[in-house]
Amino acid sequence: MVKLLGPVRTATTIMCEEKQPTLSVIAPLRVRLLVHYLVTEEDSALLGEMKETMSRELSQRYKDVQQVLHIASALDARFKTLPFLSEEEKEAAFQSITYEALELWDQKGDTLTNVEENIPPPSSADQTDEPDLEPTPETSQAQEQAPKKSKAFQDLFGDTFGTADPRQKTSRDLVHAEVAKYKDTDPLPLEGNVLEWWKTHQTEFPLLANLAKTYLCIPGTSIPSERVFSTAGDIVRSERSVLSAEHVDQLVFLKKNLPKDTGEHI
Repeated sequence: MVKLLGPVRTATTIMCEEKQPTLSVIAPLRVRLLVHYLVTEEDSALLGEMKETMSRELSQRYKDVQQVLHIASALDARFKTLPFLSEEEKEAAFQSITYEALELWDQKGDTLTNVEENIPPPSSADQTDEPDLEPTPETSQAQEQAPKKSKAFQDLFGDTFGTADPRQKTSRDLVHAEVAKYKDTDPLPLEGNVLEWWKTHQTEFPLLANLAKTYLCIPGTSIPSERVFSTAGDIVRSERSVLSAEHVDQLVFLKKNLPKDTGEHI
């Protein structure tokens, strides 16, 4: 029984974590526990019955939110390969991510487009404000040769090697490219910090980074909120009954957000 309940204790410890996202852990953790609860021939009658009961109860959980859990795991760089899912489930998870990224593009497209699109071309007034510098014979000769050379290359290779303007790509193309690039990146080691990873890669994956903020901020358990209540109970005591509600909020916030070496004495 101790061996059977060992992974449950480990899972409880993992889900009590507050410095790392916990919603993305639920789906892979659930699969690992279901594998652990498989009945074998070596199990006694009691252990077999316990495994069957725990497996049955756990398999009935999260049925109505499985897609949300799969998306959260896919947006967690530690689990983004989704090895615990079938190929159809993996495809469905990333299709949902692509769809939501497209919706996000429609909402925030103006801030996600290429900066060059918002840069106006130089006006004639701007050009006249620049100081007139008299060209030297060398610069005049270079300016005469450059257009001729560019014109020759354009006439010879323009129809074959012309570069398409990246701004002509549709939002669907850009979102699909971002999702494909994210899938091809190396997974984050299990001991890595997924929040730091997204902070480092948010300029590389702007759409997915916003989705990660939306999903990974959801706690997988009620433990963090219960700890806040316990902290408030430690602060508001009979000896400190005259504390105002505003000061209580401030003290709870500082206790939960300051580093331990400075916040433990509040």
